[in-house]
Amino acid sequence: MMADESTPYVTPSDFDQMRVVWKYELVKYLRSKRLIAILAIAGILLSLIYLLPLALDNDYSGTDSDVVLGAVPAVSGIVDLTGYDEALYVGIINRDTIETDTIEVTLDGTSYPSQDGANWVYSKRERTIDGESVNVLIFMQNISGSEVAVTYDWHVSAESFSTGFIGFVNILILLIAVFFAADSLVSEFQNRTGYLVFPNALKRETLFAGKYMASATVGIVVIAMYYAVVAVLSLVSASGIDDDFLASFGFALGYIFAALGIGYFISSIMKGSTGAIVLTFFLLLMILPIVDQVSMVAGVKIEGSVTFAASAISYILLDPYPADEMIDIGVMEVHSFYPTPSTAAIVLVVYALVTCILSAVIFKRKQLAG
Repeated sequence: MMADESTPYVTPSDFDQMRVVWKYELVKYLRSKRLIAILAIAGILLSLIYLLPLALDNDYSGTDSDVVLGAVPAVSGIVDLTGYDEALYVGIINRDTIETDTIEVTLDGTSYPSQDGANWVYSKRERTIDGESVNVLIFMQNISGSEVAVTYDWHVSAESFSTGFIGFVNILILLIAVFFAADSLVSEFQNRTGYLVFPNALKRETLFAGKYMASATVGIVVIAMYYAVVAVLSLVSASGIDDDFLASFGFALGYIFAALGIGYFISSIMKGSTGAIVLTFFLLLMILPIVDQVSMVAGVKIEGSVTFAASAISYILLDPYPADEMIDIGVMEVHSFYPTPSTAAIVLVVYALVTCILSAVIFKRKQLAG
């Protein structure tokens, strides 16, 4: 008889082990309802932001009929009329975006066509007082003493529509860091699961990588879905998507990795899950943003703040991009600082890399107590 030959056990590669950890971390998120909870929060945010203006009769599009236009002499200088030296009167239409082919003008109740610009032209001009772009009708004829009324179709701009939604992305990313990073490492020590996991042929750095990739997967999926819904709503309600929408998404991805890195770092140094969750939450929600605000009063621009850099997620949508300014209110000078996009991108990447490396090193060396 031949002796039985057993097949020797081959330890899976680090990559295979990481993939298994990644898979079971995602399953754990589903079972703990955390993933469902963050998706529900994202859905509630989207619904409230979109439906609340409609409930308050603030539509995203419509038709304004026979709106009396308060035209003033062009020499008043309320808007920049460069290129229209022959202009006599100008009137501002207070809507985001005007569908130009629907504009109809009446003068004292009688149709007053443009006549190829001989009577009036529509233009998007800058208001001299604040540099904001506004819709204007520029009149080439003397309309003094006449009542000018305008009818037009309008819709909100893609910029203003998207900004209303993207302003809440930072809060959503904060919750992702709290739900999927803050207690990810410390729980292995607090719940004593490390006694079962650590003795196995599984490197701690492999365990860390699997956990981190699972957290990042959830973060990317949630934020991508959020942006996708906003994009669809923008196409429907604003007839387009903002030109810098993808840039904002890129900054959001950068902040996801930075916020997760901070959450993992806190989780690696704390002794309890509750403390790690609370510290992560308040650090990103209050402590760092308060420092950012105080710096504006002090006149010091802290480009290295991760929350300051993350504000580029919303600011990048604004056209033109806001510039730093100082406001003298008498008793003090208050500064308004805005992150430089290129610097903000570097700051987010540095935070993501440094906190991730530190977390992995600390987690590898941390000892089980008792």
